[in-house]
Amino acid sequence: MDFNKLKQKILKADNKTIQDLTVIFIIGLIILIGASIFFKPKPTNKSSDKQMVETQITNDDYASKLESELKEILSRIHGAGNVDVLVTLDSDEEIVAAMDTVQSETTTNEKDSNGGTRITIQSETDNKIVTSQNTSGENQPMILKKVMPEVRGVVVVADGAKDPNVQYELMTAVETALGIPAYKVKVVSSK
Repeated sequence: MDFNKLKQKILKADNKTIQDLTVIFIIGLIILIGASIFFKPKPTNKSSDKQMVETQITNDDYASKLESELKEILSRIHGAGNVDVLVTLDSDEEIVAAMDTVQSETTTNEKDSNGGTRITIQSETDNKIVTSQNTSGENQPMILKKVMPEVRGVVVVADGAKDPNVQYELMTAVETALGIPAYKVKVVSSK
């Protein structure tokens, strides 16, 4: 059927037909709205989401990566020779999630019959992790930052560490690369 013919039929129709079409349109609209409300995935706040910080990678993975990168760069220092590196860490990588914090404070002033006053202040803080839905409809915390593990210490064993100048260069290279103080770095010569 042509659109123009349909338009003419509707315009020529009596009030009963227009009312019927209006009712059908409204019922269809209500069904669409109801379906979108009932079949929409609902966000959940599970107790596992309450943790502010979660562990992402292990010490061994991060330490191994640092060791291989340091070994590669330190072996290029003139006179260093064969180099081995050991890196120890204090903790795992941490991910800090975004928090929605709601604070409320209530102040109550009370006067007794003797003219004395008492002020009571109540404060309440409510923290919730901010989450967003991924493509599969699951809630995931929004990440503010990643905190990499802190380096506890570094040991460098090098053939050329017998020379004090090479030993100094190796130590300052590790300090600079990792941003750690000298007392956390030990450079020794190999056998």
